[in-house]
Amino acid sequence: MAVIALTHSTVHRYPSPARRSRNEVRLQPRDGGGQRLVSFELEVSPDAEIETERDYFDNTVWLVSVEAEHTQLVITARSLVESPESGWPGQAAPVAWDPVELACHPALEFALPSPRVPRLETTRRLIRELDLPAHPAAAVIEANHRLASVFRYRPGATSVATPLADVLRLRSGVCQDFAHVLLAIARELGWPARYVSGYLVPGGSSEPGESHAWVEVCGGDGEWVGYDPTHARVAGPEHIAVAVGRDYGDAAPIRGTFVSASPGLQPEVTVVTRQMAQAQEQESQ
Repeated sequence: MAVIALTHSTVHRYPSPARRSRNEVRLQPRDGGGQRLVSFELEVSPDAEIETERDYFDNTVWLVSVEAEHTQLVITARSLVESPESGWPGQAAPVAWDPVELACHPALEFALPSPRVPRLETTRRLIRELDLPAHPAAAVIEANHRLASVFRYRPGATSVATPLADVLRLRSGVCQDFAHVLLAIARELGWPARYVSGYLVPGGSSEPGESHAWVEVCGGDGEWVGYDPTHARVAGPEHIAVAVGRDYGDAAPIRGTFVSASPGLQPEVTVVTRQMAQAQEQESQ
């Protein structure tokens, strides 16, 4: 097992002082599914009231409340996670479902449309364009591989508020958008599929660590299989899962509100990863 140190820092700046703020923080890595959480710490400046709870999707949520007037809010999460250095539990192809069993299974919720992943005719047209195999398992695997050939990874092309219909029209976006498109395809093919937020840990000294998003598909055996459409590969030990949900809205790293006379500036996010066994450290901003 490799031990990976993760530091995720977010700075919110307010041109006019914020009188109070409330935040839901989903930055604590999950424990299980091939990874083990060793430790986690959350640091907040200025002083804040902090509580924890488990949400509907079994993610750990840190509730951060700042009552005093402030011009910036800094939230820093420090984690240690063990992940296999090679090999990965699970398989590339999900096990087929019996439709009757799926209709009575809790995973059915993830086969239905969600707020950010509605059912669209554009998705059905994309499936036809990708010319996917008839077999449902082979189709979802090929969709994961082929999306990168018709969609362009382009930071700044979209935002967290960009609707799926616009992403499908633009044919560009970031990892969040690639994940939403694959979710739409998988669900259209009849698979329960969920959004995963987390980190992609570099495999070499020349690659920066980064926040990332991918998809997990649930097979008829109840096992979740991870797919990374941004990189056209199966999710592996380098993917550190933090939160899951129906789409980004359920698994956003930080979501909150504040009271101020003017809007806040764009958050400044820094991710630092360090593979303890190999003494590698990278930084991504």
